Amino acid sequence: MKRSFINLTGLRGWLSLKKQDAKKLALDIGLVKGTTDYTRFIILGRSRTGSNFLRGLINDNPQVVSVGEIFRNEDQIEWDSPRFEFNKIVLETYQRDPVTFLNKYLFRKFPLDIKAVGFKLFYYHAQKPPFNNIWKYLEDQNKIKILHIKRKNILQTHVSRLKANKNNKWVNTNGDIEQQISVRVDPIECIKDFEQTRKWETEADTLFKNHPILEIFYEDLSNDYGPIMKNVQDFLGVNYIPVRPGTHKQSNLPLSQTISNFIELKDYFKNSIYASFFDE
Repeated sequence: MKRSFINLTGLRGWLSLKKQDAKKLALDIGLVKGTTDYTRFIILGRSRTGSNFLRGLINDNPQVVSVGEIFRNEDQIEWDSPRFEFNKIVLETYQRDPVTFLNKYLFRKFPLDIKAVGFKLFYYHAQKPPFNNIWKYLEDQNKIKILHIKRKNILQTHVSRLKANKNNKWVNTNGDIEQQISVRVDPIECIKDFEQTRKWETEADTLFKNHPILEIFYEDLSNDYGPIMKNVQDFLGVNYIPVRPGTHKQSNLPLSQTISNFIELKDYFKNSIYASFFDE
């Protein structure tokens, strides 16, 4: 029987095209050694809690692959990573069977130097069939590690989202100084957002109670990310390296200068459990 033969020089040339499907195929058929024996993880949270900041820091470690909000949009896959390419077959799998999609295209075979693979997931992602099947699947896979990012001051979360909606600036990747804007905050909408956020956080902690969970607060991460990222890398089982962020803070203004009705709002909440959110 004749054995198929691929010239190694030709193979290197083929892979140098940097086509991710070619690299994946080479791993799948054994031309390049690979593994699925790596840590699987989720960056869990909601918008405006520092998930991009955390993901950027994690991705600075070359042993980690961390993709974006892949379950945010039913009509497209938001990999947000050069390692992954969009094609119709992958999208069809995603829309038909999200669990198969996750295992076949994200938690796939990777080169031996990759030690952790994960993605961002927000509480309100994947709420409709068949996408909602992913929640039960993830709950049952209790070896998947959870990086649960939260914000102590959820007024900051609420204001950050209002600002992003107003100027359509959701992330700062280049460090440029952005135009500072102010927003008016409706106290009733504020309370709804506070209560919903805490409810989501509690439900998520309950859902993943049997998983390894590392709770991370944005305020701590932003203040001094070095020691926290040491803990994160240990938690993920990757070699520690000093990492640098891939995104930048969008505003350094205090809430009193960001909220146009700050005094009115502070007075409204002065006797509530949220009064401390207004301390500066």
